Amino acid sequence: MSTNDAEARILDGQVWVDFCEELKSLGELIDRPETPKDARNRALGYRYLTQLLRAGLEATVDYANPQFPAFFRLADETKKMLNDNPDNYYQNCAIDPRFEYRITGKRGDVPFFGIGSKGSSADAGRMISTGEIESANMIFDDDGRFEIIASVAEQEGNWLPLTPESRSIIVRQTFADRSRESVADLSIECLDPVATHNTLEPAILEPSLKAALGFVRSTVEMNIDWMERYRKHLNALPEDDQEACQIAGGDPNVHYYQSFWKLGPEEALVARFVDIPECQTWNLQLSNYWMQSLDYRFFRTWVNKFTAHYAEDGSVEVVIAHRDPGPAYPNWLDTCGHDQGGMIGRYIGAKNPPAALEARVVRFDEL
Repeated sequence: MSTNDAEARILDGQVWVDFCEELKSLGELIDRPETPKDARNRALGYRYLTQLLRAGLEATVDYANPQFPAFFRLADETKKMLNDNPDNYYQNCAIDPRFEYRITGKRGDVPFFGIGSKGSSADAGRMISTGEIESANMIFDDDGRFEIIASVAEQEGNWLPLTPESRSIIVRQTFADRSRESVADLSIECLDPVATHNTLEPAILEPSLKAALGFVRSTVEMNIDWMERYRKHLNALPEDDQEACQIAGGDPNVHYYQSFWKLGPEEALVARFVDIPECQTWNLQLSNYWMQSLDYRFFRTWVNKFTAHYAEDGSVEVVIAHRDPGPAYPNWLDTCGHDQGGMIGRYIGAKNPPAALEARVVRFDEL
């Protein structure tokens, strides 16, 4: 589309009309045959669309210029997707591998964090890791300050590799105890920009809006497709397809166990971590049907290596139930009124993670 055509569509309002029509059509995804048909899950689905739209617009419009980069939070406490991890503080940034970047910051209290560059492959919808750097392997000064160069050309010191396919940076800062720790303060700058300003050009508005809507559609479709795959092992926790997790932007340092949980009013799900391998951390969390983590700001909906209560043999038993089973079960996860959803277990930095986590459904009064 020529610049003149793009400006004409803005001036006559057609850009906005088309955006609203496409946004309206996204509501059909919430009514796909596989999705729950009750009012609560339907309401959550529509809220999900609004949260994804906010995230998509930030990614494709507000923080989209790789010559004027800034970290933003694609997923946070009120924008959730694809079993976002309550133990993570996520940050994202758009980049262009033709340029070099400097990330600076001061380490907080989180035990570790990882920064990865991500790119797209020839297959649509596939995300690939193009470089990784972990805090455990970084150089810090005596005050905890650090500098990282992100570039295609190899650098001395802290270096985040880029490739010609790199398009974004993802930061995962991982808490041990979210209530007690602070994250590292990060900033990023492009070292060799050629642009002189960051003003929105009319010609890029429409493709940016379309990209935001495309993000919403592809995320919801992936969500529903994955939940159908997990439905085949309902209330169990086998290891997931690790390659599929990485393609979707998963952390290469994580081994994933994903599933679909569904419990009646008088049922509970008991999961056990036994023979826990040496690892940086592990966790188990609950999400709703739309693979959004349950509200960890106010409720105990996940447990990890540092917050769990351990048995004498070193194992951990987690009870997922609609109400508190009492002090004999300190690792209770609250379903927060949901009757079904996604759940995910993770081993982070484990050399020999097990092939599955133990899980079984029992009657609540049989606990």
